[in-house]
Amino acid sequence: MTDASRILDQLPSQQAKSRLPIVLLLDTSHSMELTGGITQLNDALAAWQRQLQDEDFIARVGEIAMVTFGLGGVRVVDATGQIEEEPEEPFVSVAAFDPPQLQAGGPTPMVEGIERAIDLVRERKRELRSQGLILANRPLVYMITDGGPTDERGKLTSSWKKLAPKLRDLEQGKHLLFFAFGVDGADETVLEGLAPESAHMLAGLQFSQFLRFVSASVETLSKAGTSDQSASEAYAEIEEQQAKHQRVADWLKDKA
Repeated sequence: MTDASRILDQLPSQQAKSRLPIVLLLDTSHSMELTGGITQLNDALAAWQRQLQDEDFIARVGEIAMVTFGLGGVRVVDATGQIEEEPEEPFVSVAAFDPPQLQAGGPTPMVEGIERAIDLVRERKRELRSQGLILANRPLVYMITDGGPTDERGKLTSSWKKLAPKLRDLEQGKHLLFFAFGVDGADETVLEGLAPESAHMLAGLQFSQFLRFVSASVETLSKAGTSDQSASEAYAEIEEQQAKHQRVADWLKDKA
């Protein structure tokens, strides 16, 4: 390792000249309380926070915002865990990321949650440009839910159908990539409608698997040239790498 490389490795992530905004869009509705999903999600987030320190690319340029939809409606959560109200700076460095204990209740305003995440990404891109910083890749939005979108009264709504074309436009314009994950109870039709190339159903309440995917997909996107890919190409690249990792994991399991 050269002296220059050694010095670069010692720099805190906030001094990097590029950024990668990552939004975790998390379901905190009543069903997450009933199933115990909110406890498992909190445990998974705490474990992921510790693991992130060893993820070189994410630790160097990643910045994380948390948006919840459920208890209290749509909320931008302080990702440092220091304040209860909505933070002035939603995105925090990996070094500062220390997610609070989330609580669950209420309906599932998923559509409004996605729209809030989109607004955060748009505003953050403007801020980065004004600071002379560049994007390491397209901003990434990862949603996980155990249900389907509802209105303020808790009744299922089809308003997501109007949002889906907006997401496609943002993807095609290379403004973001959107991933939709569902655990037990999630509406697969809705997820595939919102994210036809990047919807994933997980068995049980595998929130840790969801966060492992976040890390692995960011690692894939960190490779040279992926920022020039179309959204379809980027999703396909991520799927290919995930399949390779799974085959290796299965092989190791069989050998054990």
